[in-house]
Amino acid sequence: MKNNFTFFAGLKIAIVAVCCSLNAMAQPEDKSYLKQANSDLKAGDYIPDSKYGPVVTPSNLTEALKNPAIYKSARFSNSGLTKFPEQVFSFPNIEELDISQNTIKELPSNLNELQNLKELHVNKNQLTSIGNEIILCSKLEVIQIQNNPLQSISKDIEKVISLKEVTIGEVAKNCKVPVELWNLTNLVKLKITNAGLTEIPASIAGLKRLGELCLANNSISKIPEELYTLTDITYINLGGNKINSVSGSIKNLEHLYYLGVYYNPLKAFPEEIGNLKELAFLSCWKTNIPKSEVEKFRKKLPVADIHDTETDLH
Repeated sequence: MKNNFTFFAGLKIAIVAVCCSLNAMAQPEDKSYLKQANSDLKAGDYIPDSKYGPVVTPSNLTEALKNPAIYKSARFSNSGLTKFPEQVFSFPNIEELDISQNTIKELPSNLNELQNLKELHVNKNQLTSIGNEIILCSKLEVIQIQNNPLQSISKDIEKVISLKEVTIGEVAKNCKVPVELWNLTNLVKLKITNAGLTEIPASIAGLKRLGELCLANNSISKIPEELYTLTDITYINLGGNKINSVSGSIKNLEHLYYLGVYYNPLKAFPEEIGNLKELAFLSCWKTNIPKSEVEKFRKKLPVADIHDTETDLH
């Protein structure tokens, strides 16, 4: 009897251990790092890896410092930070750094000491400038700086030629987005919203790799012909501007999947839009385009979702 009892007790423990392991594996990805440092996370809680590998967060910082070389992602989002977390410099192989949703006012001048940094996310902080602190980050590919009261962005940003994705938005009213930004010829995604832009420069023609462009909620009045030369682009959002016409040259954008022109004083579409066979979404609500015109393009583009009212939006 005693041996049987020992056997079943051991089996029960093994089953519980397996179940705990499976439960940990089943937790949703990229959720735990959103919790603050003083939250209910405890030592040993499951923290999912990023695409770069192991993630250091405020909750596992002490443990991570025992073997810092294995960590390639640092996520200190929504952690109540008022200053840049200097502990990050203890992790020499960091490729992704997320310090969004804090009240950080400036980035350190020695940011380039993170020699492998590829992604920098600083959305929803209190940054007032983007200057030389990122210029020397020679491997930086992604920078997101939405919802900061930026007053200035260095024109030297064009020197970060490795950049593939830039997100800027909701800046201070006196902030000027430097025209040099459009010289980043490796850009794949560019998003500039609520930034007071009045034009799209002709130099956009040099962004041959650009696949996604979002310039919503600015004061742009004209789409330059140069934009229609970006034949690989799949996503264009120009909603909330002052655009009153779209050129027939849009027919060149054969791979366009999404076109947003809502909240613009448009009165008509060019007939050539009907030739965009890959167009799946056309957002044109709050324009001056007649209902009859919209219905005409619904027939020409039967597989596309054409949103001409706010209630159409998913």
